[in-house]
Amino acid sequence: MTRPDDDRSLVPGGHRLSTPGLVALAAVAFVVELALFGGVAVVTHDLVGGGASGWALGVLATVVVLVLWGLFMAPKGRRRLRPGPRTAWAVVLVYAVALGLLAGGHTGWAWFVGVAGLAVVAAQTVLHEAAPAPPAG
Repeated sequence: MTRPDDDRSLVPGGHRLSTPGLVALAAVAFVVELALFGGVAVVTHDLVGGGASGWALGVLATVVVLVLWGLFMAPKGRRRLRPGPRTAWAVVLVYAVALGLLAGGHTGWAWFVGVAGLAVVAAQTVLHEAAPAPPAG
């Protein structure tokens, strides 16, 4: 049990979540991100009419999304967006992929990306990391 003045159980932003809870959230977020990125490939494949060229463009679109995600969205991204814009872009991507999957007949996958994706985005928004303090001096 923690004392009221003991903030070791607080994640940045002041919300309480146990380490196992954070691990579970990270695991779910990883699975959702895999489903999202795979969905980008499938939606691109479907949009261009399938075939080998569809898969090639699907892989290319996924690589582009992965690079942009790594730069602007990932926790250790070089140019990570502030929480508000990061949340907005994540919601746009989740909904675009979910709707694309739904239109392509991938109903279960679409629902998973849409519902689980928004749940992870919401959790990560609430538990966002505080901005580092400027160096003293």
